[in-house]
Amino acid sequence: MRRSRGFQIFKIVFRERYREPTLELVLPTMLVANVFLSAFYERGDFGLLGVVLGFTPVISVSETLAFALGLRNVIFVTGDHMYKGGIISFLTMPASRTTLFLYIYFTDVVVPWILWFLTSLLYSLLSGIAVPWLLLATFTSGYLFSLNVVFLLTVLLRSPGVTTLASMFTLGSIFVFGGALGYYQIIQGGTGLLYLTSFANPYVLWIADSLGKDLLPQITTGVVMELGLALIALVVGFVKFRGYEA
Repeated sequence: MRRSRGFQIFKIVFRERYREPTLELVLPTMLVANVFLSAFYERGDFGLLGVVLGFTPVISVSETLAFALGLRNVIFVTGDHMYKGGIISFLTMPASRTTLFLYIYFTDVVVPWILWFLTSLLYSLLSGIAVPWLLLATFTSGYLFSLNVVFLLTVLLRSPGVTTLASMFTLGSIFVFGGALGYYQIIQGGTGLLYLTSFANPYVLWIADSLGKDLLPQITTGVVMELGLALIALVVGFVKFRGYEA
């Protein structure tokens, strides 16, 4: 009986975010949009560089769409409920706050990532283009870090507008300044500090690595650090959600 109630609550949360034709549009778009991967990969001797460019956010439609879908869910669905007080109706349902948090987090954050991962993996298999697992892990760590920070800001600020501005400033600063710092260190020839800064924008390191520099250890460290920061943001967001009061 409890499982049935829990499933019904999950269906409500899921359907609210993925009403038709959301999935019907997103899945084919993500799959077809990976054509950019082939376009870069097949140009001369691009090789790994083509794959890296094809998986770089903003250039990659698939990754950008996953980000956009996750941000929309967190800020303009969950955040809107908190802003307008609609979250109270969910909190009064026969489910603990921990269970409700897991339902919301899974539908808001995890589902868009699953859609991206499955379509990217399928396209890689169909096209015969090998994608390094570390590159997939790089996007995954960046995605989780970004969405977990936005989720935390959403719970703290409770305003879609303010959360959007705060998220743009926070993530934009990390990405831009992190990329600039990484690029400066690379052209200066010193890669030691990249172990500390690579989490901020590892795609700069990926491009340099594909052009001949051996930066995989720094990239791996950056991915691990970013996953650690993502976990911290998630735990803090969970604690704040558990203590939410209207």
